[in-house]
Amino acid sequence: MLPIPVYLKTEADAPRPTDPEFYWITQNGTFLCRNHPFFESDVRTERQPRALAPHAPLCRSRYPKVGRAALEFVVGFFEQVFRLHGAEAIVLLYWDTRRKRYRLYVPKQEATVWESNSGHRSPLNVKYQTPLDVPTHQLLVGDIHCHGDLSAYASHTDQYDEAYRDGLHAVVGCVDRDVPEFYVDFVVDSTRFKFRPEHFFRGFRQARRLVPTAWMDQVQVVIQRPRPVSYSSNYNHRSNAGYNPPRRLPYDSGDDGVAKKPGFS
Repeated sequence: MLPIPVYLKTEADAPRPTDPEFYWITQNGTFLCRNHPFFESDVRTERQPRALAPHAPLCRSRYPKVGRAALEFVVGFFEQVFRLHGAEAIVLLYWDTRRKRYRLYVPKQEATVWESNSGHRSPLNVKYQTPLDVPTHQLLVGDIHCHGDLSAYASHTDQYDEAYRDGLHAVVGCVDRDVPEFYVDFVVDSTRFKFRPEHFFRGFRQARRLVPTAWMDQVQVVIQRPRPVSYSSNYNHRSNAGYNPPRRLPYDSGDDGVAKKPGFS
């Protein structure tokens, strides 16, 4: 028996326990309660019942692994988007409960890039629309997005966007290199758990050269550029802060890219 008993308050008019001291776990917190000869008290407490055993956050994955070919097509898509536009991109991961396999889905997406006066581009972010016409037997279980030529990691923006999207969230970075980087997190109930890529992917050897045109057609690019410097008539320098209105670019079908050297296996 616990030194101080623990009760769950499951009804608003639940009878009050008669123990001299007890913990009452309620919808709005845990209370340390006392039935003293001279008073009754219910005090909210952050201290957990002392007689309970300790525990730690835990997540064990039972996800089927994403096949090597599927990952290579995804990386090939990311590589082409970055080569053509200098932009990020995203692929959604669905599980087909009937066929017991993954389905890759490239949603309509808008990738924003920053372009300097010299013409160099840097990826900023990517926004997408979750499809509404997906069959009910296909479940959204995760996503894979790229960071362009930056490293693979969970940025502050990624963590904010994924806080309430339970599932697998993988990042591919350095797609301009022979061997890209991979980073994998699993998010559940706003808690992130880091996993090694091999927990979810069967391997990677090289990016696929032929990427479906339908995938590339889903990508729309917004370019942000610095405003030109303006000067007043008395020669005092004055710069206009901010950006020009973004200009949208359609997909430009260029070279299919090149094969990549072996990655992790």
